[in-house]
Amino acid sequence: MARWLCAWAVLSAAMLESACGGGSSMGPMGGGPGGGSPGAGAAFMAVSPAAGAMAVAANTPVMFRFSATMADGMEQDVDLHRGDLSGPIVPMSCAWSEGRTVLTCTPAAPLAPQTTYAIHLGGGMMSAGGLPVDYTTYGPGQGGLWIMGGMMTGTHGGMGWGMMGSGWRNANGSYGMVFTFTTA
Repeated sequence: MARWLCAWAVLSAAMLESACGGGSSMGPMGGGPGGGSPGAGAAFMAVSPAAGAMAVAANTPVMFRFSATMADGMEQDVDLHRGDLSGPIVPMSCAWSEGRTVLTCTPAAPLAPQTTYAIHLGGGMMSAGGLPVDYTTYGPGQGGLWIMGGMMTGTHGGMGWGMMGSGWRNANGSYGMVFTFTTA
């Protein structure tokens, strides 16, 4: 619970900084690769709920922060699965902040109690400048795991992995990153 609250506080501070036009350098949440310029690449900065979070409220939105403006349509390369990556995809509606650096996704119905969920960020997401998102700087530090080889068993929410579009594939051969959490 404390880890989740800490992650929520960091993400909230980042959103406040973004909304208020802050240019502070607060570690991984400020500046970073891309520097916020619309023509530059973007780094994945944070996710909420945090990877490994326990006792997450059933009505919690899923939020992502990037260091620069993201390209149109990138919300299509974000999924929430019940269980693991082969589990059913949870319907969500997603909206970007002004400036397109924070994506907030709200599940269509409250999440099931005491259930593990997997957040899947596509590896081919792009900044508004057409450059790939950098997951390597902060993704693993946020608890993200690259979706490689053995993790790609079965299907992706009922669809074959080979049938997924380019927005899911990263140059490193992965299908992006996964972050898991468990509801209360």
